[in-house]
Amino acid sequence: MQAGEPTSTHSPCPDETSPGSRSAPERPSDVPSDPHEVELFASPLAPERWETYERVSRSYGCTREFIEYFERPAAPALALVRRRGDGQARAAFLFTQDSATVRVHGRFSAPSAEAVAAFAEAIFSRYPNARRIGTGLIDALPDPGAVRRPTLAVHEATELRIALPATLAEYERTLSQDFVRRCRHDERRVARELPAARFETREGPDIPPWWISEVVRLNRDRMAAKNGRSVFSREYEEGISRVARRHGCVTVLHDGARVYAGVVDIRCGTDVFGWVIGHDDAFGKLGPGRLVQLAATRHCIARGYRTIHLLHGQSSYKQAVGGRVAELAEYVVLRSWSALRPRDLVRVAGNEGARFARRSVDRADEFARRALGRRGAPVRSLLQSLVRTARRATAG
Repeated sequence: MQAGEPTSTHSPCPDETSPGSRSAPERPSDVPSDPHEVELFASPLAPERWETYERVSRSYGCTREFIEYFERPAAPALALVRRRGDGQARAAFLFTQDSATVRVHGRFSAPSAEAVAAFAEAIFSRYPNARRIGTGLIDALPDPGAVRRPTLAVHEATELRIALPATLAEYERTLSQDFVRRCRHDERRVARELPAARFETREGPDIPPWWISEVVRLNRDRMAAKNGRSVFSREYEEGISRVARRHGCVTVLHDGARVYAGVVDIRCGTDVFGWVIGHDDAFGKLGPGRLVQLAATRHCIARGYRTIHLLHGQSSYKQAVGGRVAELAEYVVLRSWSALRPRDLVRVAGNEGARFARRSVDRADEFARRALGRRGAPVRSLLQSLVRTARRATAG
């Protein structure tokens, strides 16, 4: 079943202001009605509601296992936003209410501004005590004003995404031909130096648990080598295994006894989210991380997936395999400006400061490239090197 299919009729949770109502609040007759309607389902959610949420939301970590293991919301409710006329669900919001705040769960979903607006109006209509809604990270709204409520972007981020064509040949034409030739050269080197190794992808319950453990371990080792911090603790690793063996696929380069590189992906509709990637630094000269990502991408194209989300960070390898920047933002939608908090303004000011710093570094890089004739980002690289040095000094 694909995202957007109509769901079976089910009684929505009670409307706190007008029980049984499924529509948005009434508007004056001279104001055009909202083309969306919102249906609310109270906790506990039936299994078919979870299936609908997973099918519609296009969200990183939208699976029931992910939500219950990592988000741990208390009694989440579900809102389905449908377009009037065709009845198809266009967006899904899993949410909880804590005092005056409604928090949306799930990550990296892609609702339109109109869907967010319909959801906000339904929440403020049905929950009189709700003063604010936290959306979590979603695709940045081209026009936040379309929400028709005071809306602040309190956190901004980016991810890289690969838009997948229908065939591998079309995909390779989008890449640098130097990059394609280098990958083919590295694949031949892998065949010579690791003759027993092969690329393999498994899905769902067919994934060997030790594959997942090894990919997570390689990621931790790689982060430690770069003086970074991996979020993948032992507990997190358990959750990764639980979700991946229900809704994921894992691609590895292995010889049956050893994993040299691997990537763990979550499947969601026609989207795939790259959750964990790692490779053995001892074989870094062969480019195993890059090769295993390409092998996973080939698998996704063959299975008909349309988008690969490479999540946070703009690493060079993500750009080389076709990743393009997508803007994300976390919004706070207010019932009125009276719900504004001082820390909201602090976070917005922080966004502006970070944006100014990025623009300044980009301009400095452009000047350095012209003055020094260097490719890449010399100023950004220097700053990153200073940060790594400071971390090593702190750790020591």
